[in-house]
Amino acid sequence: MHDLLVKAGTVVTASGPRKLNIVIDGGLITSLSTEDLCLDQFKNVIDAEGMIVVPGGVEPHAHIGGPRQPERSGAEPVSKAALFGGTTTVLDFATQIPGHDLYHALEEAEERWSGNAYTDYAYHPILTNGADENSISQIKDLTREGIASFKVFTTSIRPPSPQMQNNHTDFGRLSTIMDRVSESGSILLVHSEDDEMVHYNYDRLKDADEWDWWNMHRVHTNQSEDVSFRRVSRLAELKGCPIYFVHVSAKEGVEEVVRSRAAGLPIYGETLHNYACFTYEDYRSKDGMKYHTYPSLKSEHDRDSLWQGLMDGSLSTIATDLVSTTWEEKIKFRTVADVTGGHNGIETRMGVAYTEGVVKRGMSLQRFVDITSTNAAKIMGLYPRKGVIAPGSDADITIMDPTVDKDLSLSDLHLEDYSIWEGYRVKGWPKSVVHRGKIAILDGELLSTPSYGEFLPRCISGEIIEGPAC
Repeated sequence: MHDLLVKAGTVVTASGPRKLNIVIDGGLITSLSTEDLCLDQFKNVIDAEGMIVVPGGVEPHAHIGGPRQPERSGAEPVSKAALFGGTTTVLDFATQIPGHDLYHALEEAEERWSGNAYTDYAYHPILTNGADENSISQIKDLTREGIASFKVFTTSIRPPSPQMQNNHTDFGRLSTIMDRVSESGSILLVHSEDDEMVHYNYDRLKDADEWDWWNMHRVHTNQSEDVSFRRVSRLAELKGCPIYFVHVSAKEGVEEVVRSRAAGLPIYGETLHNYACFTYEDYRSKDGMKYHTYPSLKSEHDRDSLWQGLMDGSLSTIATDLVSTTWEEKIKFRTVADVTGGHNGIETRMGVAYTEGVVKRGMSLQRFVDITSTNAAKIMGLYPRKGVIAPGSDADITIMDPTVDKDLSLSDLHLEDYSIWEGYRVKGWPKSVVHRGKIAILDGELLSTPSYGEFLPRCISGEIIEGPAC
């Protein structure tokens, strides 16, 4: 007797979409078949006729709340919303606190997640301002222990304030960090903006009394992204360090990722689905700070470049940069210096990517799977356990209903009390989700529990480290 059959869906595998049956036992995919199977051989059957069946989504970029940041949504509500949205794996950040090392940051992250996870999860430690040699030296040990990715910021993002810890890493330390990452076989995530330009822009706008939030793109500019990406990619080339540029927002950022990859460098670019759908003009709407995620929304031309990059393979992934708060918290601050950043769209990521990519722009189903699951799994060291429908892989499966055609309402969503996607028309939406062989969502009904998610140790393949593999 087999555990589960996902029957007769259009299954998107590494070789393309095809009508297949998926047999699942012990949490793993055991076979794919075109044959008619006897349903009496299965404890459970999901009829996926007419549905599109893809690997469970992998969200590579989320900031989950905990005791130090109680204004942010925690692991349980975020992972539940992720599951409803077809995402079965979430990568969170473990932020170093000055005076403490990276192990302390990981302990805090585990406290947030353990016993509170509907999805599987992993962490990227963040090295913060003034990181000492001891913390930087821990990169090698942590990589051996299954923590395969680390993050830095090349800017403090905002002027000094009690709201936000200064995470700026100077290029001197960045050079040493890249050495350790390169030696260890891990990958470095970079929030890349030019710190001097960013803070000059803050000063300039303050002097001109143009401090309203809708000027955010005039602080976090295309030029800042351009210059910083170029500096980081050049240093990475010298150090032999693989780089994952988070939240690419500008045409110039896309162009530098393209240039670096053409030169054979192991450089990968991520964008956000809100960056790919909105522009700085949306900041001008009522309570338009709700759209803001750092660095900033850019122009329609930049938005088009992001989609072109997602379509042609220049950009590898689509993420959210999740920071989820209540509506009250999100609109509390209204100047360029203090707007609450982050996007609570972890549930909408796959549905919006399908609508905008596949339906509106003709993206192939394979490419849709690449940007929502497979590439993140490969880059972050989870493949082929995650990110693919294949025998031996975890049975993480999202069944999407391509007949859904509706305007999203808050009642469709499961995270906090607002969404920038309210009223957005989706064409295609996750219907059912299997997570490590267990039916987690069935026809929109939650069947899983917040103790089912597991921590995932990771190891990045040589192919990813040596060149632009995906």
